[in-house]
Amino acid sequence: MQNFSEALNFRHATRHFQLNKMIPEKDLKFVLNSAIKAPSSLNLEHWEYVVVQDKDTKSKLKDVCYSQQQVEDASAVVVILAKKEKLLDPNSPEVNQLICERIPENGIPIAINFLQSFPNSDAFTAWSKSQCYITAAFLMMAAATLKIDSCPMEGFVNDDVLKLLNYSSEEYETALVIPLGYRREPSTPAKVRAALEDKVTFV
Repeated sequence: MQNFSEALNFRHATRHFQLNKMIPEKDLKFVLNSAIKAPSSLNLEHWEYVVVQDKDTKSKLKDVCYSQQQVEDASAVVVILAKKEKLLDPNSPEVNQLICERIPENGIPIAINFLQSFPNSDAFTAWSKSQCYITAAFLMMAAATLKIDSCPMEGFVNDDVLKLLNYSSEEYETALVIPLGYRREPSTPAKVRAALEDKVTFV
């Protein structure tokens, strides 16, 4: 297993996967277990994961991801779905119970007021999706420690992804599609990033 620094340098958006090298089940579960440990606002875990391994389903998923070949070639594709307002309504008994279990008593009214403060459903969904990017980072870094490659994607047709996976568009929105597998090219491309002093301000 690579350490964090090694994993950072190893990870890149991989678009060409080895076709016949599958991720072992124990490694895939390690990656997913790492992802669900990500923090989330109000500790509500705004995400659901759908892991696509079936060859025919990957092919159909590729078609609704603008024919990006890495979706079909990957060993597994993790689709991260963001929960919409309907599933995180604090007036529902399930969500209210979740809030009471996970938030200190004096913070419960604040949490409920916050969840009711969004001006519209689109704003709520955007907030929920932003939480999914946190868990996606955990997932990709965990994968990189095992030298499993990933490719985070926002290029897809949301409604078609949900229809293919049999999820309601009233309850979910697709946040990210992340193919996982092993790169064909053995080397890691050089990373091009801005210098620290160009991106960070200390106050």
